[in-house]
Amino acid sequence: MQVERIAYADTGRFAAPVLDHLAGDPFVRQFLELPADLDGLKKAAAARTFDPAFRTVLCDALEGQHAGLTLHPAVRENLRKLRDPRSLTITTGHQLCLFTGPLYVPYKILNTIRLARQAEEYLGRPVVPVFWMASEDHDAAEIDHAVINGRTIRWAGAAGGAVGRMKLTGITAQVEEAIEAIGPGAEAEMVARLLREAYTGDRTLAEATRHFIHALFGHYGLVIVDGDDPALKRLFAPIITEELVNQVAQRTVAYANERIRDRYAVQAHAREINIFHLRNGHRSRIVQDGDHYQALDDGPRWTLDELLARVEAHPEDFSPNVLLRPVYQEHILPNIAYIGGGGELAYWVQLRWLFQALRVPMPVVFLRTSAATISGKYMRQWNELRLSTVDLFNDLAALEARVAKHGVGFRTELTAERAQLERLYAAILEEATKADGSLKGAAEARAKQALHGVERLEKAMVRAAKHDQAVWMRRMEAIHAALFPGGGLQERRDSILPRIAAEGLAVLDQWMDVLDPLDPTFALVVEG
Repeated sequence: MQVERIAYADTGRFAAPVLDHLAGDPFVRQFLELPADLDGLKKAAAARTFDPAFRTVLCDALEGQHAGLTLHPAVRENLRKLRDPRSLTITTGHQLCLFTGPLYVPYKILNTIRLARQAEEYLGRPVVPVFWMASEDHDAAEIDHAVINGRTIRWAGAAGGAVGRMKLTGITAQVEEAIEAIGPGAEAEMVARLLREAYTGDRTLAEATRHFIHALFGHYGLVIVDGDDPALKRLFAPIITEELVNQVAQRTVAYANERIRDRYAVQAHAREINIFHLRNGHRSRIVQDGDHYQALDDGPRWTLDELLARVEAHPEDFSPNVLLRPVYQEHILPNIAYIGGGGELAYWVQLRWLFQALRVPMPVVFLRTSAATISGKYMRQWNELRLSTVDLFNDLAALEARVAKHGVGFRTELTAERAQLERLYAAILEEATKADGSLKGAAEARAKQALHGVERLEKAMVRAAKHDQAVWMRRMEAIHAALFPGGGLQERRDSILPRIAAEGLAVLDQWMDVLDPLDPTFALVVEG
């Protein structure tokens, strides 16, 4: 693979908090104190303590969660390493996207595995890569489909509740559709087998996701965590209670948001209570109603004492929202770093004082590597147009106009003529005003109309130039469509499964080499 590195700022596709964090801007450092580098990891590791009792509960729970797998030796070894009092974790997480979802999900996982290796070597202590399944999320529309080779495979699933608990009833048709969409390849049968083994109608989406992620990444020792676990929720119960009684998230996030507004748009707003109630088919917000607490969607109603007693007896019935979920993760893991996308980083910026108030250590936050592929043929054609790699990310219409103007034998800009016209109408305006002051408006309107006509002619001349260069225009449009399917980055739509089907799991090693979270640049891979 030939890889070209592009500054994230040059892509025009990343928000200010992301760019400022990568640049170490002092403003963003008040929200994300530790830099996303080896020094940041060293500081996080030195400060990180982890209750031995928590470690025992965590490791026992993970042993139970992995019991249904034919466990890869590398995962078994990492589960053993996690019991070491010195061991740490580096984590990423995501929703339970069907069949691994878009490319950025495996990109995040590969980033995590690589950074854990780098950190372990640098720190001289065990560091385990972790994938956190967002099994309690209730947005089924986010996870009920996958796009494979341009074909959307959609599974209707259940109507509501925590997506990880959804039974995969009727999933066989979608599995076979996905296999058909993947098409032929040297390892297509292997991918088909893994899909059929993981996604069966008797499993939940969380169980199937665990099986499939383990099948693809288990040989790297990736440990998979499902937070929807009674033992782990029991560790989190005191924080659930703190939020219900003192509404910590709303106060601390509001404080952060007031500071953030000086430079950034606010990503998420905290509610009065940032805890959901889980029951069959529902994940409902809890709201305070007078001296009672109500789970919406016709859920239970409690006094405060009754609610706290329920949390104590059944913490698994409660679920953190998007702002408290990172706190849950960091509370139950000996974690020193989290790897997330630009949107995730934007809401981590809001969390410093929430972590501080709840006395939970905040990790180093890394931006996952973004990447795209382009064929060697397309790259050569692009270079023939005297366009740079950065130009690939610029506005296509402006680029087409630039190329068209350069390649034709006539001018497409009437700059000199426009200046002459402006001088002419300035003289007309002067004479008309001398004759009758009321003619000023009419003269200015005629000038504006004439200059607008010149502008229309220039646009028509650019269209003529594009028509004259039609072959190159079509090539540019094809290149842009391949790089930005549907107008967005490939990683937000395409699947990694066709690549695995073509080249086997070894392709993951190649992408591991490309995706370095310590290199804060966009990776453009030129193939062939």
